[in-house]
Parts: sequence; C-alpha cells; structure tokens
Amino acid sequence: MFRSPSRFDWPFVRKRYPVLDPRYFDDPVALRTGWVPLSPGGSRHITNRLREIAPQVLSFQPTAYRHYQSLVHLLALLVFGNVLVVSLLRDELNINRPDEWWVISALVQILVGCVITLVLLNRSIDVDGHAAQVRLGLPKLKWLNQVPWLQHLLCRSVPFAAIHSIQLLDEEVRNPREQMFWSYELNLVLGDGKRINLIDHRDQREIRWDAGDLSRMMDVPIWDFIGYRQPSHAMDPDEIKARILERILW
Repeated sequence: MFRSPSRFDWPFVRKRYPVLDPRYFDDPVALRTGWVPLSPGGSRHITNRLREIAPQVLSFQPTAYRHYQSLVHLLALLVFGNVLVVSLLRDELNINRPDEWWVISALVQILVGCVITLVLLNRSIDVDGHAAQVRLGLPKLKWLNQVPWLQHLLCRSVPFAAIHSIQLLDEEVRNPREQMFWSYELNLVLGDGKRINLIDHRDQREIRWDAGDLSRMMDVPIWDFIGYRQPSHAMDPDEIKARILERILW
C-alpha cells in the first residue's frame, strides 16, 4: 500500500512513480483502451463488497456506508421536492414570472440529480457464471426497449465473451478539506477497448482480491496498473493538462 504523501512532497512522488508502457501487456486492445481513471475523484469508503450469493454467482453487495449515502440523497429528494411543490401551490413561485425561472430550474435540477444518484448508487452488479454474463442495474424491462439510452443506463448485461480483461488503476485524490488519499478502481475492458467501471474505493488489497475472483470466473487476464504511470508520449492529454494545473495551483 502506498503512503499518502503530504502537500509538500507530492511533486517528488511522481518522479518515483515507475513508468509502465501499456505495450508491456503485448495486446492490441491495451493500446486502444484508456489508462486514466474512469471515475475521477475516487472514494474514501467501500460502498460494495463482492459476495457469493449462489453457486457460480457473485454480487457486489451494498455496505452500510452505501445505505447511508442513499438515505442522504433520498432525504434531499424529499426535502427539495416538498419545497418545490409547496412553493408552487402557495404561489410563492410562479412559472409565469421569468425572474423566478432560475429558482424553479435549480430545484428541478437538484431533484433530477438526486434521482440519478439514487439509481446509480443502488444499481446491482451481478456476475453470473451460469449465464456467463455481468448484469448491471435492474432486470431487463421490455418497455425500456423504446428508450435505448435509458435502458443502457438502468439495465445492462455484458456477456463474458465481450470482456477482454480486468483493469486495475489508482488515483491520488487531493481534497482541500480532507487528508490526501489513494483510490483504486476496477474496470472491465471490452474487446473494442471501451471500459465499464464496476467499483472504486481506497482498499487496494480488497480490490485486488475482487479482481482475482472475477478473473477466475470470467477466465480473463488482469491488467494491474496500480503503482505505475504511462510514458509521457503515451499519456492521455487530459492527464497531462491535469498535472500541469496541479503544479500551477500547488
């Protein structure tokens, strides 16, 4: 486990970060896929733990912290929804007054954000060895066939045959209000190079255990990029910009 550097020594941590070219994996898909975190910002807490819920069926089960997150967003949804409805009923907000549209728009955006967050927080992630597929979200609903983008968000299944490898990445997370920490994420890499993020949290050992269990069930390799960085010529442009900004701001 890497130690969390202080704000005074972090520029030197980058120099000690070993370089690993994705070509090391000797796989053309490794050159097509991304090597920067899919879920930037990381997570200080474990929100899901991989458990066997039936023979040859693994599932990322919610932890107490994820239930706490869901409760917070549900309360926010109820509070702001109540504020919007009551304000409209009492005529404290009037959709016919343009100067109040921004308030209504802000409340609606907060409500939509809470709903989306609740859906994403509580999506199920099941790895079914019998059906040879990974299921993300709700069971397939027929009426969602009319809205493909919503179906893709709420209920998606990925066959093992489409999964090329499991990717492990790390990220230094710096929050002005909290101590710096490392976050680790586990992604599925598909045959076309696209990635699907399954989980991310700060427990490196547990995320490697999860990767091992998934790798054995799916029979795919693990691309462990934890503790490495890309060569400058292969680095993602967004990552280069982020590092330049970090040096300026810090």
